[in-house]
This record gives sequence, structure tokens and C-alpha cells, in this order.
Amino acid sequence: MVMPTSVEEVQAVVRIASRHRVPLWPFSQGRNNGYGGAGVLTRGAVLVNLSKMNRVLEVDEDCAWALVEPGVRFFDLYDHLHEGDYRLWPSVPDLGWGSVIGNTLEHGLGYTVDGDHPARQCGMEVVLADGSVVRTGMGAMDGNPAWATHKRGFGPSVDGLFMQSDFGIVTKMGVLLQPAPEYFASCQVKVKNFADLAPLVETMRGLILERVVEAAHPVIATPYQSNAIDGLGIDPSQWWQGSGPMPEEDLQRMADNTGIGRWAMRFAFYGDRRVIDLSLEIVRERFAMVHGAVVTSRIFASDDIEHEAKTQPELSMSGIPSMRQLESLKAARGETFGHLDFSAVAPATGAHALRMADLLRPAFERWGIDYDPSFLLTPRGIILVTLVWFDSADEEEVSRAYDLFRELVVEARAAGCGLYRSHIEFHDHVAEQYDWGDHALRRLNSRIKDALDPAGILAPGKYGIWSGSLARDE
Repeated sequence: MVMPTSVEEVQAVVRIASRHRVPLWPFSQGRNNGYGGAGVLTRGAVLVNLSKMNRVLEVDEDCAWALVEPGVRFFDLYDHLHEGDYRLWPSVPDLGWGSVIGNTLEHGLGYTVDGDHPARQCGMEVVLADGSVVRTGMGAMDGNPAWATHKRGFGPSVDGLFMQSDFGIVTKMGVLLQPAPEYFASCQVKVKNFADLAPLVETMRGLILERVVEAAHPVIATPYQSNAIDGLGIDPSQWWQGSGPMPEEDLQRMADNTGIGRWAMRFAFYGDRRVIDLSLEIVRERFAMVHGAVVTSRIFASDDIEHEAKTQPELSMSGIPSMRQLESLKAARGETFGHLDFSAVAPATGAHALRMADLLRPAFERWGIDYDPSFLLTPRGIILVTLVWFDSADEEEVSRAYDLFRELVVEARAAGCGLYRSHIEFHDHVAEQYDWGDHALRRLNSRIKDALDPAGILAPGKYGIWSGSLARDE
């Protein structure tokens, strides 16, 4: 492992590796939980650990942006903003220990208005496989002050090439931030029955498209997740003592008897109290048309959130990083629990949501593994996020979980659903499913790889991208 502290040291490492044809595997923090962390696909690779490049280089409060290095964690960015009295919020994922840049490059998501992390990236500095450095967008002009304020420069926009790829090592990135709002409202909608998922999705999609709700990625959770993440202390064994997934009738009985809801959706509002009150009134009117839906909300002054927030979702929806979700899951599943994240995409319609919710259950039942699907909503899409649980101390359980995941990838493809993100163990397998035009996209990616990294030294095989000089089985 090498741990560079500057872009010049990254350049030196890459040049030496290129000269000797040594594969490199760069990572920012290695905290890509559920997707492989700092794991490597290539034998003999040298890990390039960027965690010591951990400076917040600049913050602009007026235009709401920061310039960061790859080792900056969500905790670090939040602390920097807080200690500097900047009236700015970052967007954060469920766990705050990861890298801001690393999460963005993996197409990671958060829950504020800037929760589409790749979309809030603005400007990059990248070390290429020959050791040269490029700056994208306005950064391609020396001294241009708009580098982190305007995403595109002159000519093709290439930032996306360095996300979910092995084309370069990102050493700086602009991050768009949210001005701290006057008020924050944490909201939840519960529905009673499995089939209510359809009108729940349909209603929220309309509210998002009309921009009544602007917060990114409302989350729809099962009773299992609501219980674990919100720390409700419900014992599922009261309703099911068997192995494998809890049958739907028992899950419904648990939801009915605890009032937890068969599906519970969380989202937020930000800004002027009058606007929030009016938005909540519209939300209640819309969900009044969904039989049995219950809307609840808690409203905070911006400065009070960190002290008054009761749940991990309230923290993450207000840009405050935490580790509460991991702690809650350990309490529910044991210290040695592990999981794989299965994240498939479909259009945001009620019919697709119901189909996705049922699609994978038979496979989980065959393998005897808990089935616990949740959904993230975008304005036009829905992401099914299903955690494949296992005990990391039990080799047989780990093996079953990985075998199930391989099967799920194929079953989702047969239903027309692709994964937007995957554990590194399955990158080739997932890329194989994107088969239009005899895998035209994969062939294009390989051509770009050959042009930028002809020796194939940078993270070979990541996201199924290989250079022609390196066989897939090496």
C-alpha cells in the first residue's frame, strides 16, 4: 500500500507503476459499505490509499460550494463547515465515515435537495495513467474562479468518465452545498397494506415532479427497517419464529399490531416556515386520497436540529453525518452482521414498484435469507435497494449470500431491471447484463480505457472495464 499526501506524489506513483506495468487500486477511504469497501479485483495490485489527502481546500459561502480532496470524509466536511461558522449544509449518505469524493464517484446518494451526489459535483482534478494531470470544466482555464460554480466548460464535458470507472485518479473535486435553511421539516407517510405501495409511489412522484417536494430520494421502508433504523424496539420474533423471509401475512400482522405501517416513507422540507406549512398542507391533501395513509411531521429551527433530532433519518435529511444506522443494525443483527446491497432501477410508477417488491422474494425464500426490500424515489425513477444479509463470521452464510446475489442479477435482468451500483465481486457479472448492441457500451468503455490507460494499470476490471492488454482472468 502507498499513501500519497499530494497530487505530485500520486503522479509519481502512477508513473512508476506505468513504467513497470504494476496494477494500482486507488480508493479514498475504503468505506464503500455493502459494495466491497477497499477490496481489489486484481492479484498483485498496489493499493493507493488516498485517505491522507484529507484537506477541505476552499469554501465559498456566497455561492455555496467547497473544494475537497479525496480523503475528506462527510464527517470532516461537516466539521469544517460547522467550525468555520459557514451557513452551509452538505448532503450526506446514511453513514458518515465515507469519502465525499469516493461516494460521488460511485454514484452515491443523499437525502437533502442536493442528494444526487454526482449531480452536485462541479469540477475535477484527475491524474491519468501516464502521470499527467487534467482539470475539467472551467478548471481547464488557469485561474478561472468559476471552476466550482459552473459544471461545464468549452467542448465535451468529461467529468462523468471518471465516475464508476478506472480511467483516472480524482485528486480534487468541487462540491455544491445547500445554504442553511431557516426551518427543516422531517416528514413521514405510513400506509397499512402491501398494495398501498402503488398509490404511495404514484402520489409522491406527482409531488416531486411538481416540485412541491424538492428533497432528494424519499425512502420507502419496510417494518423491519423502520424498526431497526428508528430504534423502535419491536421484537419480530413475536410474529415469526421460522427461518428465511417472514411470510407476508405475518409481516402484515406485525405492521397492524404495532402501528408501524406496512410501508413508511420519509422525506423533508426546507426553508421559510410559511412555505413549509403550505407544502405540508398540500401533501396532506394529496395523501388523504390514499386510503389509510397517515402523514406526520416534526418541524425544527435550523440551529436546533442536531440537538433535537430523534432518528438517523432526521440527521441525514438535514446534512448531519452519523453512524447511527450501523449501530442500529448491529443491535438488531449482531456485531458480525454483513450485507450486500442489491440496487436495481425501474420507472417510478406504482405498477413497477409492486412488481419490484415481489420480484425477488422467491429467490430469497429458496436460499432461506431474509427479504427486506426498500425503495428510493427520484422524480422519474425508483431504486429497489435490497440488503442481502449474512453473518460475516459464518463462511457458509457468506457463500450463500454471494450465490444468491449472482442469481438476483440475472433475475432482475430477465425482468428488464439493471443495477446502478454493485459490490466489486460482481462488476463483470453486472456489466454483462448491459447487452444492447452486442455490449456496445462495454466495448466503448474498453476503447476509452485503451486510449487513456493502454497498460491497464488503473483498477483493472472495475465496473467491468478492462483494457485490451489485460485478460479478464489475470
